[in-house]
Amino acid sequence: MSSAPSPSLTPSTTSAAAGRPFATAIVVTIGLLLVMDVAGALISLAAGLSPTFLDALGPQARLSAPIPMMIAQVILAFAVSRRRRAVAIPAAVLLMIAGILAFLSGFSDGGYAADLTAAQRVFQIALVTGHLAMGVLAGLRLVRLLRR
Repeated sequence: MSSAPSPSLTPSTTSAAAGRPFATAIVVTIGLLLVMDVAGALISLAAGLSPTFLDALGPQARLSAPIPMMIAQVILAFAVSRRRRAVAIPAAVLLMIAGILAFLSGFSDGGYAADLTAAQRVFQIALVTGHLAMGVLAGLRLVRLLRR
């Protein structure tokens, strides 16, 4: 048996891999949020909350994020999962901000005051909670990146 440490257990590899679970969790969370956004737009369309599918994904969306936010999240998910700190750190900060803004925007745009059924309100709460969770995961990724 060799006494040399396995390449997968060297300190530099171990510390790099330690921050990866948060990056992976962010990518998965954003993927789930995208699915929820499309489902929310379909629910909005079927319930008559929005006249068209694109309106259901627009700035007045009640059960989905607007398309520009969805695109930004996908780009930031790619960036936050990179090993290069110069790319991942700003992406983590922006995702944290996006998670907070997703929650706060419902107060300013009337989303939380909208007349929704109980099931639609539960969906809205789940979607906003998902955005907050994404923000928390981005914060945890940021802490790991800054400690390296």
